[in-house]
Amino acid sequence: MRCVHLFAAGTVVFSTLPAAGNEKRTSNRDRDALIALENDWLKSEHNAAELEQILAADFLHPVVTGDVLTKAQHIEFSSTNLPPPGLTKHFYELQVRVYGDVGIANGLVVATDMGGNVAGKTVFTDVFVYRGGRWQAIHAQGNAVQSSQH
Repeated sequence: MRCVHLFAAGTVVFSTLPAAGNEKRTSNRDRDALIALENDWLKSEHNAAELEQILAADFLHPVVTGDVLTKAQHIEFSSTNLPPPGLTKHFYELQVRVYGDVGIANGLVVATDMGGNVAGKTVFTDVFVYRGGRWQAIHAQGNAVQSSQH
């Protein structure tokens, strides 16, 4: 959950991947690249070096306190507020839409403890732009799910 999405997302070994190497960009290739980037972000959400690559310089993240974190603030918070040991996270119903050089990802991040019990869920929206030959996140917003059937 990146702020709960910060705990989750998400928010990733964020090697910011080109959409499809040297091949021509297509909606399907861009969608696949964004799914890979989301998975990398989730996997590396507490790794400052990886976040530097995933997040664009103009990245913003509104959080539950009413603050809007910049890239530097998000990285500082995420890399110093680590989850409890044994907590794992995965996406549930990740959806990615591509509109030219803009991509939007929505879904749930589900956190589970070592016993496999659900420890929390975050519904999120991430916005990406394709510039400089790669996808980067420009916006992330996540909200803790109070109750859910998932």
